[in-house]
Amino acid sequence: MYVKVKVPATSANLGPGFDVAGLAVTLYNTFTFELTDGPLEITGCPEQFANEDNLTYQAFKKAAKQVGLEYHNVKIHTKTEVPFTRGLGSSSTCIVAGIVGAYALMDRADERKEILNLATEIEGHPDNVAPAIFGGMTVSVVEADYNVTTLSLPVKHDYRFVALIPPFTLSTEKARSVLPEQLERKDAIANVSHLALMVASIINGYDHGLKLGFKDRFHQPYRGQLINNFFPIMECLEKDEGVLGAYLSGAGPTIMALIKAEDTKGVVRIKDELGDLIKGWRVEKLELDTRGYTCDYL
Repeated sequence: MYVKVKVPATSANLGPGFDVAGLAVTLYNTFTFELTDGPLEITGCPEQFANEDNLTYQAFKKAAKQVGLEYHNVKIHTKTEVPFTRGLGSSSTCIVAGIVGAYALMDRADERKEILNLATEIEGHPDNVAPAIFGGMTVSVVEADYNVTTLSLPVKHDYRFVALIPPFTLSTEKARSVLPEQLERKDAIANVSHLALMVASIINGYDHGLKLGFKDRFHQPYRGQLINNFFPIMECLEKDEGVLGAYLSGAGPTIMALIKAEDTKGVVRIKDELGDLIKGWRVEKLELDTRGYTCDYL
């Protein structure tokens, strides 16, 4: 018997919701886990990750200890759709899959709250792992000992998420290194108000509030300097009346634009408008994943 875990890509922060808000989209990494008496075996990922430092294996090992799973070794196979270090939660898919794999082998794959707490402890923040676990759009609060409270937002309208994925990477470590240690009061107030407006707009279907609601003063002005053409791209998306809002996905460098489901030519229009600004970039039209991870026994 082996366990198959499918985890969605995630887009975190949603502008002003730094380390708090995130959503899951229809792009997936799939992992299989099989206990073995032989050596550790990790396949399907770049060779430099096929060792004991592999993030999926580290999460599996930590979860196995917590859940009381006894094993000699494990075979892990990965099939990836989510690009590495692009701000789409690839590391979170590895963490969530590793934990779920161990829990599933103890018939406890549905203990999502416990899985969330452990995933947050490993990741350090819940903005990616929460939607990867629960699906949809989530907001989270972390208390002592990584006790996480997460709520899913009822999304009133049907949206499409246009991911502008550049050909270059940006590590989370580098993206965090440029952030200010302190925020001026006016900027802190602006971010709180933008986040409140964004959440209320999503719940109430007030699409006119999203463009302002997705604005941020904490991380995007600083991380944007690390991303080629970030500011002219955001300026162009701001002018497009069909784009409901846009934000830097996670630590970047992917930029996410929101359009209505019925805007069937929105992707073509955006690509035409941006032109050479996104030359060589990959453009994906995604939907909101509402399930979070899934788990099968095979």
